[in-house]
Amino acid sequence: VLKRDMEKAMMDVLVKKCLTDNITSIKGYYYPTAKNGMVRSFYDEMGFTLESVDEEGNSVWKMDISENYNKKNEVINVEEV
Repeated sequence: VLKRDMEKAMMDVLVKKCLTDNITSIKGYYYPTAKNGMVRSFYDEMGFTLESVDEEGNSVWKMDISENYNKKNEVINVEEV
């Protein structure tokens, strides 16, 4: 389902839940493996900021969220979630 906007819909739901629970930032971790290659640019595309990368290419990303978050999904209806 990845690369068909499901990841964008999931991000929107996650941010909505975080805002409901007064969470103001989200951290993400990317580990380069053969299976993870297709989502290598996910955090960057979603608006996260790169915090660090180690010698093996593992990276830490952070997104500060607020009520001004711009929804990423334009295709999947998640209003019932």
